[in-house]
Amino acid sequence: MKKIILFLSVSLFTFSLMAQTNFRNLAYKEALAAAKTEKKLVFIDFYTSWCGPCKMMMNNVFPMKNVGDYLNAKFVCVKIDAEKGEGPELAKRYQVKAYPTFIAITPDEKILMTKVGGTMDGNAFIGSIDRLIDPNKTPERMRQRYESGERTAALISAYAGMKMEEVYKNRQPDMAKKDEAFKIVQDYFNGLQDKERLAEENLFIYTTYTGNTTDAIAQYMIANRDRFVPAIKSDISDRIRELYRMDVLNYLSAQVPFDQEQYDIMKKGITDLGLNKDGRYTTAFRFIESYSKGDLDAFMTLCEKEYDKLNEDFQSFLMYNFANLFVNADEAVKKRAAKFIRHSFLNMDATMIVFVAQQLMQLEGKGH
Repeated sequence: MKKIILFLSVSLFTFSLMAQTNFRNLAYKEALAAAKTEKKLVFIDFYTSWCGPCKMMMNNVFPMKNVGDYLNAKFVCVKIDAEKGEGPELAKRYQVKAYPTFIAITPDEKILMTKVGGTMDGNAFIGSIDRLIDPNKTPERMRQRYESGERTAALISAYAGMKMEEVYKNRQPDMAKKDEAFKIVQDYFNGLQDKERLAEENLFIYTTYTGNTTDAIAQYMIANRDRFVPAIKSDISDRIRELYRMDVLNYLSAQVPFDQEQYDIMKKGITDLGLNKDGRYTTAFRFIESYSKGDLDAFMTLCEKEYDKLNEDFQSFLMYNFANLFVNADEAVKKRAAKFIRHSFLNMDATMIVFVAQQLMQLEGKGH
């Protein structure tokens, strides 16, 4: 949830001058000339000074090595403020209506791609760009290639990625598309030899298509973490840490039903992998185990005494679902929970208060 807060906040970011992506200090015509000389395309990031997602992209996504490697190899990259200098005229020409908007053009100004909006997922971002600029990766062409039996890492990554983009294309998520994407990847994974599963080209399987530590693919990744090729071992370790973190968050906020056996396996995995050496999960474990016993009065006592001991990430996730933890509580406990939230407001930033206020309304019977 901390990432959501960062994404929505307009005021918490400053532009990074150390981005991995090489945004050059070039005017529009200079960028076209450079692209022609270097035999590249032009990537334009249309932004404004007040755009929070624009700053999120600059500080969180463009510094990613994989994003920089991809963009720098294919594009002359420039940032254009849509409200200053030549920006307004160019924004009008390219029909920019929201920010950030990303445009890919040839040196002779043929538009190859228009992409609106930011994302926290660097792999998804560059995968989307690649599909939009590569004629061999159009939806119809990829479908033909897949149905003809092609099973390369590049195709599976692109084809499943396209399905994942379609999940959130409309206001109502199409989860059938997500199921399609995961099945495409699972079938591909099942057909790989052990050596192929450990190869760098198949990293996307683990970073994008593992949902929790109980997934079959995630279980393989964890069991074989030391056997992956050196180039991706760090990425694999990061993904394993993230999956365990998300498992803890889901238990902490009761997003998943408590299962003692699965919980014990998860907790043992965290301990065995040394992920709790610094004690980051110790307090969260106490919260999860207290809530699982069903004594909400005792759980509230723990919240009052030890909430501040949770790290910021855990605090945020717990608060965003706080009211739902007390759906079956008696009125006395609900009043304690509401009082606890009101007291906690003092230490929250403005963005978090907006979301947590909704939890307060639910506890006090003023919202749904």
